[in-house]
Amino acid sequence: MPLVVGPLPAELRWYIYANAYQSRLLECLQQDFEQTWAYVGDEMFASLCLAYLQQHPPHSWTLRDLGAQFPLHLEQALPGHPQVSELAEFEWRLRAAFDAADAEPLTLCEIQRLDPESWPDLRFLVTPSTDLHHQHFNSLEVWKALKAEQAPPPPQRNEFAIPCLIWRDVERRTRYRSLEADEAVLIDALLHQEEFATLCMLLSTRLPGDNAAFQAGQYLQQWLADGLLGGYRLG
Repeated sequence: MPLVVGPLPAELRWYIYANAYQSRLLECLQQDFEQTWAYVGDEMFASLCLAYLQQHPPHSWTLRDLGAQFPLHLEQALPGHPQVSELAEFEWRLRAAFDAADAEPLTLCEIQRLDPESWPDLRFLVTPSTDLHHQHFNSLEVWKALKAEQAPPPPQRNEFAIPCLIWRDVERRTRYRSLEADEAVLIDALLHQEEFATLCMLLSTRLPGDNAAFQAGQYLQQWLADGLLGGYRLG
């Protein structure tokens, strides 16, 4: 005899929907912060997410920006473990680079056609995916280990914050690399659209003699090869 089931009560339908929706939100955060999830474990991550969603319920039809405030939430929720929020911040910036708008990268041929007299006033424009993350802990090493499904190293505070450059290359791969202090200063100036003359001045205060001009050229070639530069403007 077939089982006949009548309409579900409204309260039960709402309960099922609410739980399914909450599970979807949790799943979204798990995807955006996969290595942070692995780092703190299932139970703690779920607890942190539920508290976060109570304070920051989604207000948009898209869940793309659901985790935007999650690193800050972790910083406040786990004040004794600041490496966790930094790891989450790194993951969020990687995701933002992947989702950034497309931009045709500047080429060496385009650079070579510029009037040499215009170079001092030249302002290079970075591609939308370019970002600089200053890491106070060994977050990159922790992330790499977790990504490889290996035990992460113990958290270690760096003597000085290590700048990590993040961008998406022409093949739509999210890339990252730690920077030396000299390049980090120039990347920060690029992000603020400083003139090329300012970049050279910043480098000349850090390097002796003609080394600054040579090194500026080396950095420029590297940025072009990486696809970091998306254009330029004068003045």
